[in-house]
Amino acid sequence: MKRSRLLPLLALAALSAALLAACAPSASAPAEPLPDPAAYRPTDAPVSVPGVGEVGRWMITKDLVPATWLGEKLGGRTLREPINVLFVDRAARTPEEATSRLLAAMNAAGYGPKSGHSTGYWGEVGGRLYSMLPTGKGEAFSDGPFWLPNNHGRIFGPVPLASGYAFTGAFSREGIRLLPRPGHPYRSFQVAREDLADKLNSRSMYKRAGYVDMGSRLDTPTETTGDHDGRAVLLVAGGS
Repeated sequence: MKRSRLLPLLALAALSAALLAACAPSASAPAEPLPDPAAYRPTDAPVSVPGVGEVGRWMITKDLVPATWLGEKLGGRTLREPINVLFVDRAARTPEEATSRLLAAMNAAGYGPKSGHSTGYWGEVGGRLYSMLPTGKGEAFSDGPFWLPNNHGRIFGPVPLASGYAFTGAFSREGIRLLPRPGHPYRSFQVAREDLADKLNSRSMYKRAGYVDMGSRLDTPTETTGDHDGRAVLLVAGGS
């Protein structure tokens, strides 16, 4: 291979390794035992969503606390990661069918599972925590590779309904930072939410059905939700 072609590949490999390390938990100390998800008690009141139930406002970490972008700060403030997408599949008859239909829709929208992301998150509905999709190691749903700016997110469920199943999701746009420390800085919650909704609406069985006010916009001296407007987009498959 010519040197002119080898150098960019080596640079990309080094960048990928640095970004993967930035997404991984620190190995400097022995890991503490993780709390039991069954012991989770929400710190904020959930939101009553008609036809779905009591939906938690935040993506939840392995430590059973609201996710804060792996500790990254935004303007010196803690950045909370909101639930900003709700999926309802009225046609799915089993949890397996609901999951299969959702995965097919995400792939059709160009948001298939991709590596290079942190995992182990949860979503809350009805006082219970639901594990995340996708389930692959280091995977999230994304519209591009992790070494480029991308829209990405995690989905939680399936949640059984009177007719069909629901999922919740947390989606955001991340950038790329090389210095002073490699990582994925926050760029937007709204951009990712709207792009995902538009792609699903045009390419899959999931169609836009409005928004749900989650009351999750934060703008305090110590905490923020960036450009999040406090709403989740509602996407419905199999009927209105």
